[in-house]
Amino acid sequence: MDENGRKRNLKDEATRWLIFLGVAAVLSVMLWLGLSLVEHKNPITSFGTLSSNSSVTIGIEGKAPESLDIRTEQGTAVEQALLGNVYETLVSRSDTNKLQPGIASSWQISDDGLTYTFALRDGMTFSNGHKLDSSDVVWSLQNTINNHYAGSDQLGDLKEITNPNADTVSVTLSKPNPRLLRALAGRAGVVYDQENKADYAKTAVGSGPFTVSDASKSQIVLQRNDSYWGSKAVSSQVTLYYYGDEDAMANAMKAGKIDMALPLSASAADGLGKTDGISTVSGISFDKVLLAFNNDGNSPFSDEQIRKMTRYAIDAQSIAKNSPDAYAVLGGPISPLEDGYEDLSGLYPYNLEQGQQMRSYFGANYIAPIDILVPKQYKSIGDTVKTAIESLNVGANLEVLDSAAEVTERMNAGTYNIALTTMSDEGDANVFASGQSVFHFENGDAQQAYANAMAATNDNDYQARMHDYARIVSEDAASDWLYTRKNFIAVSDQLQGYPKNLTDRLLPLSKVRLG
Repeated sequence: MDENGRKRNLKDEATRWLIFLGVAAVLSVMLWLGLSLVEHKNPITSFGTLSSNSSVTIGIEGKAPESLDIRTEQGTAVEQALLGNVYETLVSRSDTNKLQPGIASSWQISDDGLTYTFALRDGMTFSNGHKLDSSDVVWSLQNTINNHYAGSDQLGDLKEITNPNADTVSVTLSKPNPRLLRALAGRAGVVYDQENKADYAKTAVGSGPFTVSDASKSQIVLQRNDSYWGSKAVSSQVTLYYYGDEDAMANAMKAGKIDMALPLSASAADGLGKTDGISTVSGISFDKVLLAFNNDGNSPFSDEQIRKMTRYAIDAQSIAKNSPDAYAVLGGPISPLEDGYEDLSGLYPYNLEQGQQMRSYFGANYIAPIDILVPKQYKSIGDTVKTAIESLNVGANLEVLDSAAEVTERMNAGTYNIALTTMSDEGDANVFASGQSVFHFENGDAQQAYANAMAATNDNDYQARMHDYARIVSEDAASDWLYTRKNFIAVSDQLQGYPKNLTDRLLPLSKVRLG
């Protein structure tokens, strides 16, 4: 072969290698794209916001809010639907109830705890296109206080609210309020458009990732706010359907009419979890299941020793272990998601011998028979408690009521010794700081410890002082706290991005999608 032939062969071979490398590169890119899609990862998410035209349906047992006016509507349904979805707050919170930036990107607190300075995010707008700035924040807080809107009672120490510029808000207090940031992460912290003249009961103009396109007694339709200043909602529409009972909601879930159902009892969750295409998951709530002691002077539990011996005789650890709705054993008045939590379950470990020894200090007929109230869903726990009290050589009468509401009525009337009840509010441990509550518990050290906590000027001191308060209350056996409760949710196997914790209060839906 001559020299020109060799050169042509070398050129052809080089061309073939270039073509091969080019094809290989294209195939590699296609393979990467394919794997990304299989793993439900949008290959463009690094350059923009993942979104789709998918529609998600969610079933909620209970009544839809009568009104969309989150300022005045009572109950938790309206904030569950709108807070964090349509309306946003100055401060936000994570799904584990930790404070985090909201409309305010950051804040500073003065050393004396009396001045809070909030720096607002840039470029925020309401769904109607109006700009959101510091004047809206000041106007919203002032109106919440002056009109006594929901949550205003948590802002009673506000002395002055100013906005030195469009991006800054300063709040001055008359005395320290270590729970101010928590209040501003709830309804009291909602920022409204001061230029909005629409009917709040029928429309909702907020700064969140959704708008309300329709609302009735049976449903609320959330539409993606495409002009949202932050990360856009993944699904274009989320519809909340309200069901009068759990069975109807469970049937809708089985029929594929809804993609998610909540809240569920443990038994309903178990049944749905056995259905093809449906999974059940659980998260944690604020709910605290406890044996409330009536510390009134007419009750046996006005005696500290009787309270303590009863706690030793009741095996709270076993009760929690055998209760399908139990998240964890408790032992004190503050749950794991609340400020000041400490695991106090070790203060009164099950020790029947110790309880019986303390019982021996009283005469045989000194302690009158103890009346125990339980709702029928917790009858088995009532039986366990009755047996435990009888093991102390004390008479016990178990009364099973149809509902938790009936138990609450009896507690309010003061006609109980022990009542199995649930406390569900954040920060409700304060009921043990006043003898005027349904527990009628009075302890000067506990009252002082709580006052010290409320006077804290920084969060570290507040948390530490709430630890002290909770320990005093539990050591004095104001009641017997059994466990914190799970919340159960059923979801379609195709559903992604759904919340798990605190869903009875907060239901952030911007990441929910069908995969």
